[in-house]
Amino acid sequence: MGESTRAPLQADQPLRVVALGGGTGLSALLAALKREAGRSRTPWALTGIVTVSDNGGSSGRLRDELGGIPPGDLRNCLSALTQETSPLSQLLNYRFRGEGSLGGHSLGNLMLWALADLTGDWVRAIRQLSGVLVTVGRLYPSTLVPVTLCAEDWAGRQHVGETAVGACRPPLARLWLEPRDAEPLPEAVLALLRADLVILAPGSLYTSTIANLLLDELQDAVKANGAPVLYVANLMTEPGETSGLDLADHVAAIAAFGKVPVSAVIANSTPLKPALAQRYREEGGEPLRAPQSSVLGVPVYHFPLLDPEAPQARHHPDLLNRAIREVLPKL
Repeated sequence: MGESTRAPLQADQPLRVVALGGGTGLSALLAALKREAGRSRTPWALTGIVTVSDNGGSSGRLRDELGGIPPGDLRNCLSALTQETSPLSQLLNYRFRGEGSLGGHSLGNLMLWALADLTGDWVRAIRQLSGVLVTVGRLYPSTLVPVTLCAEDWAGRQHVGETAVGACRPPLARLWLEPRDAEPLPEAVLALLRADLVILAPGSLYTSTIANLLLDELQDAVKANGAPVLYVANLMTEPGETSGLDLADHVAAIAAFGKVPVSAVIANSTPLKPALAQRYREEGGEPLRAPQSSVLGVPVYHFPLLDPEAPQARHHPDLLNRAIREVLPKL
């Protein structure tokens, strides 16, 4: 169905909303959307599609030792979708201390691995853990193939693995997944084909926001559907991966590598407190520059999104929820 035949979206409709991303960015977005998916009247059918190219930390160790897809971003997003804070959701995020074989591992990562091993099915494992935690919405890995994110910079140097890509300096000449013929999860493809709205989560630009769209069938499903694509922009640039990039560069990268048209962008308008800004500056990060009302022909809507109580620059779930609701009729 083409865009011209679509009625304006309204927040109080029972919309089918698909959010794509990974890590802390997608979990922050899902936390902002879960009140819409959990409301009693006309709830949204919310689906999160999670990138599975992580090769660092607990997830990377499990992937190396046991094979299969890394569970860390899936765990983060499951935690974000829990309806209420409970001892079980706290256990999900518990991380073992010490230098031994368990040191640094998240209990939730181990629980997901155990369920996947018992059931022989990652989708069933996520569904079972979701039922125990009482979550809203559905969560899918983008693929069940253990993929490796790869990039090439303009000097011809190749960077293999999500950690290496995240540390390289932009701009990138090429970005791809190995194996190149990795098949996406059919449920993820179907969710995108049926979506009323697709939201690209904030987070690491190349390794989280764009990574899912490197799977051709997911990219094709977004384009075939023609539903609006809303990008929630990062609050900050990241040392290495997005050093020196502004919002126009982010949107250009999504178009170049993700190859889907962005309908609109939500950007933050709240300045950081001076002490927090200085700390980020010392680490090589800075607020993402987004001064225009549009970038590359894409409308940009500015809202106060910063969580004033967080020790780091984070989207406040209530403020992000309000911004998305306000932008919907304009898409």
